[in-house]
Amino acid sequence: MTTAAQILAEQLVLSPKAHELLDYLEHDLTGYPFDPKVDRPFVEELLNDFSHLDVLEEIKILRWYHDNQPFRKHQHPRASLRRWIGRSRRQQR
Repeated sequence: MTTAAQILAEQLVLSPKAHELLDYLEHDLTGYPFDPKVDRPFVEELLNDFSHLDVLEEIKILRWYHDNQPFRKHQHPRASLRRWIGRSRRQQR
């Protein structure tokens, strides 16, 4: 069982960029199945793997590329986000 102190300790180690990304995924990306237990390590991994990119901007570009349509249930949103950002990385080389 997770205590309030454990949750607070976990939140303190997140960077401001990670907090910003998590907030965007939870509140602004329509249809995204936000889960803090899954998305926290996912966001940390994205920020580490793509440290030279503005990950939040890439997610916003993906959102508007699809005309702000919600993620459909049969899609794999985390894999879609990672693929999109990975392609952006390759295009910048």
